[in-house]
This record gives sequence, C-alpha cells and structure tokens, in this order.
Amino acid sequence: MSNLRLICVGRDQVIQTRAAGNGRYRGGRIDLASALAVEWPCRVAGGRLSQDIDLFRFSVQAGQRLVFSTQTRQLGLTPDPVIRLRDARGRTLALAHDTPTLRKDERLDYTFQQAGEYFVELQSFGVAGWTNHYVLKIGPHEYARTVYPLGGRRGEVVDVAVVGRDGQVVSRKVRVPSDTARDRWRLPLPDHPGSLSWAMASGSLPERHEKRMRVGGAVEVPVTDWPVTINGRIEEVGEEDRFRLAVQPGQVIRAQVAAWYLGSALDGLLMAWDPVSETLLATGDDLRYRANVDPGLEFTVPPGVTSVVLSLRDTLGRGGITFPYRLTIGPGGPDFFLWLGRRQNPFENSGWERMDTNDTVTIPRGGQVSVRITARRNIKGRKPDDGYYKGPVRGFDGNIRLVVSGLPVGVTAESDGIAAGETAGEITFRATGGAVMLSPFEVAVFGEATRRDGTRLRRVAERMLFLSDPQMTHMPWQWRSQKLVGVVVPREDRR
Repeated sequence: MSNLRLICVGRDQVIQTRAAGNGRYRGGRIDLASALAVEWPCRVAGGRLSQDIDLFRFSVQAGQRLVFSTQTRQLGLTPDPVIRLRDARGRTLALAHDTPTLRKDERLDYTFQQAGEYFVELQSFGVAGWTNHYVLKIGPHEYARTVYPLGGRRGEVVDVAVVGRDGQVVSRKVRVPSDTARDRWRLPLPDHPGSLSWAMASGSLPERHEKRMRVGGAVEVPVTDWPVTINGRIEEVGEEDRFRLAVQPGQVIRAQVAAWYLGSALDGLLMAWDPVSETLLATGDDLRYRANVDPGLEFTVPPGVTSVVLSLRDTLGRGGITFPYRLTIGPGGPDFFLWLGRRQNPFENSGWERMDTNDTVTIPRGGQVSVRITARRNIKGRKPDDGYYKGPVRGFDGNIRLVVSGLPVGVTAESDGIAAGETAGEITFRATGGAVMLSPFEVAVFGEATRRDGTRLRRVAERMLFLSDPQMTHMPWQWRSQKLVGVVVPREDRR
C-alpha cells in the first residue's frame, strides 16, 4: 500500500511556476519586473516556498473584489505562507498571516479602488521543510467564514448554517455519518468554492444547543440531563459561557471542548468550580494532543457538593460569529488512547527514518502478517507514555481486548490483546485462499476494556498521517487515520 497524498482539484485554470523564487529584491526594494504575469481566476501551483519569494502580476478594474488564498497545510504541505498585496509602485496595500480559522493557511480578501496593475507576493514564514510547494488561488471566490453547529450525533439529521464571507447564511440539512470508528467527517461546501469541505465532529451522546440566560456579566446555561454534547458559541468579546450541572459527591466528571480543530477561532479556557464556596475544582487549557489547543478537564465532586459550574471563555477574551464550540460532558475515570503502530508523539521530531506505516497492511494470500497496536495509558506513579499530553484521558491499567471490525471475506484477525499494565500488543491478519486479491479494504481496530466499577470502555485505534514531512510535527492541519487500510496480494508479490 502506498502512502496517502492529497491533491487540489478545481475548475479554474492551473498556472505552474517554472522556477521557485522568481521574486527578487534589488537595493532593498522588491523588483517588480521579476513578477510572473497571471490572469485570474486561477490556481498557481508553485514549489520551494521556503526562503524564496514568489511574485505575480495581474490587472483589475476599479471596484473589483478578489480573494487570495493558499492551500498548503490543508493539503498536508509544510509552508507557513504570508500573502502581501502591492500596488504598481511596490507599496504594501494589505498583508495576511495567521488568518483566523485557517490554521496556518492564509486568505486575503481585498476590494481595489482603482483600476490598474497590481502584485501579489507569497513567501513562507521561516523554514518550510522539504515538501514546501503550495497552491495559491486568485479570484472572486465566495468562501465560508464559519459553520454552526460543528457536528452532530451519529445517524441524525443536522441543520447546519454556513456563514459566507459577507455574513449571508446558507442552511443545509445533512445526515451525520453513523460510522462509530470515526469521530470526524467533512461537510461539502458547493456554494462556497473558495473553501474546502469543513471538518465536522460526530458523537454518540444526545445533542443540545445552549439556551442562554444572563447571570450577572456571564451567560449561564442550566444542564439538567447529562452526559450530553452542548453546541454553543462565544458570541461577544469578553463573554464567558457557564453550565450548571446537578451532581452527587464522589462522581468523576469529564468535560472536553472541540472547537479549534473544527475550524473555530476559539482558543478555549475551561474551568470547573463550586458555586457555593466559589472553590476552583479543575481547569483545562491546551490538551497538547492531535496538535490542537482545545481544553479538557476531569475532577471528582467533593463531599457536600450537589451543583458545579463549568465555564468556558476564550483565553484572549475574544468572541464573535467565528467562535463556535462543542462541549461534551460525561462521566470520567481511568481511560486510554490506542495507536495504530508504535507509540506516537505529535510533538516529537520523528524524521523519515522513524516513519511508521502501521495504518496500512499488505497480506499475502495464504500467509499472515502482524500489526502492532500501542496503548497510551499515562498511569499515575509511572513514567508517562506521552509526557506532552495534558488532558484527562489517562490512568487505565487493566487488560485491553483488541477487536477488528469490518473484515472482508477470506481475511481473519487474531490477537491476545494488551495485557494489564502493558502498552503494546499485536494483531495477526491471515488471508485464506478464498480472499479477494488486489481489492483494498478498510477495517477498524477497537480496544475494549472494563473499569473496576464495571464501566465499559471502547476506544478506536488511530494514527496521525504524515502527509508530507514528518519533521513538521506541529502541523495544525494534520490528518488522522482511524481505519486500517489493507490489501491481499499474491504471496510472491508481498512488499
């Protein structure tokens, strides 16, 4: 099985640059004569955007509005683009870097007051790694600023509001995929060609939308029934959303936010406190997992406490229509993550030599092959399996049964699981003589376990996909594989 790569497909003409770094400076000023002429709408496919500068020349009429947007991190590429718009004399008109909600890709939306010739300059902020090519889209494209809600319950129909560049709202009814092995899906945006499909979440808990009521300077939402996933939005600058839960002493409660990874501008800070004694019970900021900044926390309800408040705000006090979120509240306790392959640290500088291909499996017909599965337990009192992770999913030390779902006819899977306290196990796949050859299939690997209190756990094994350079491990647009892709081949052709 080959490695996964993403490509950009569209209707606009594609202009491929012949050489990287056509933009040059002379005497401290940009050399406008070095620019490559382009006609919009178009997609410029360029390469080697690291320490180089690419410069493009185009013409517009007065009042023309154009959108300049990059596709790098969204395609698994490594540049951190900076877009600069210049007039005919080389003066800077506008600049885009760290565009909210795009996660290191950029968008510059500009209306030209005068007709004439203009220039767009593209460079990378810092070293861009090995796969430093890019796509630059130029045209009057409609794009999506945000969507609400950011997901839904598996199998249910959700009414999603897509907010366009000027605030216009398009409503779409979509059914959330029922696949229990995946917690993400993509929402197509046919009315917004300037945007890629939107990353959405899927869950198994009941869903509700916040019913807002003002309590002092905050917004408080009573939560009578939980576990639940609440869809909300930090609508105003400085806003803090609060959720009051009825609880019992000794209960272990876990709360996690999904926002940043789903295209929200929210960098959340989550806190839990006793409203009577005003005692802070727990706080969560950056989970440092899957390279996102969404918060999560877990706490045990103290004796005598029957009500707790969860509060959520932006760490910088921001707010607005682009700050939606999903808050999932449920019981906590010892837990674990599963990896397809070796232990994987999203903050580790892995390098090509440590590339792990255990999200694919090639099985010779009549033979067998083993796949490694690793558990991230982070048991208290032991050396952590992942010292970077700061979230609440940790501490399970019991047996983990490994179950494979979705096997095709002629393919079997066996495993002894992961023993108590251990962090690795194997699954052996076998292909009989009746297995269909050269027909790729997907299976999900689940880890099933039982806590001491009888609570059952079921976690899917996943793997971060290095679509480009594994050394760029801080890529916010990293993609995850929650399915194992396999193929049966003739015995002599196994690679």
